[in-house]
Amino acid sequence: MERIVVACADRKAQRALARVAGATRCPIEVTAGIPPDCTGAIVIADLALARAEPTARTRPARAWIAVPGDGGAAAAPDAIGELLAAGWDHVVAQPMPLLTEELLATVHKILRGDAFGLEKYVAWGAAISTYSLGNAIERAGVVALLAKELAAVGLPDRLGPLVGVIADELLANALYAAPVDERGQRFRAGESREAPRRLAGKDVVTLRWATDGRYLAIEVRDAWGTLDPRGIGARLAAARTQTQLDAGMGLPLVYACSNQLVLGVSPGERTEAIALLDVRYKPTDLARVGSYHVFT
Repeated sequence: MERIVVACADRKAQRALARVAGATRCPIEVTAGIPPDCTGAIVIADLALARAEPTARTRPARAWIAVPGDGGAAAAPDAIGELLAAGWDHVVAQPMPLLTEELLATVHKILRGDAFGLEKYVAWGAAISTYSLGNAIERAGVVALLAKELAAVGLPDRLGPLVGVIADELLANALYAAPVDERGQRFRAGESREAPRRLAGKDVVTLRWATDGRYLAIEVRDAWGTLDPRGIGARLAAARTQTQLDAGMGLPLVYACSNQLVLGVSPGERTEAIALLDVRYKPTDLARVGSYHVFT
């Protein structure tokens, strides 16, 4: 039977998290600490407990999700960094009510085994634009077209540079880092980013984006499914401590520009990266580092 464990020391936060998780109609078990046996459960642990037991995520469970403990304040950057370095697959940075939206989407994706699609993060009815690249050299044109469409829908100007970096880096990853040969070597990694290359079959890369007045979602998908999620959190945590992120750092750079980074991998079939920016708030109103989720 599906079950969800809410592990949180604060009683008010316990009730709030249980209400959110209860929307899934799964049995909810509320505890003040992380139980020794979480086999088969989705565990929602407050950040303080997760930091105290960072290796808990190695115990048998369906998923481990760390969230801000009292729900009223964003997570501290150090807390996020520690859990990313420890290998947690789901770390929520934002407080309530943003936590509610993110947590519910995450739990439903885990329960349903349905990891893909930006539709899970934007409201029903949001228009989705799709671009499938037919040639590697179209990358710059797609990024420019995306910027033009964003300006047309009235999103804040401050998002322009962030979106440009996110789209360009995710497309570059899909075009040059994702393809592998029969030996597993990334044979496109050293290829010139300015050279034309026809894309067909597994080489086709798709970018989609949508906004619903809450989030701007940018999704890039490839058909290789070669992203290894192990160690990505540690890379993001290490990059976060650098004073400057240089172009070419790929996912760490995307993460630094996003309020939430979501990765989905079906090995050998598909990799999908979704970067979410919350357009309701100024950056200073949100957590200084983003949430992170990876689904395999």
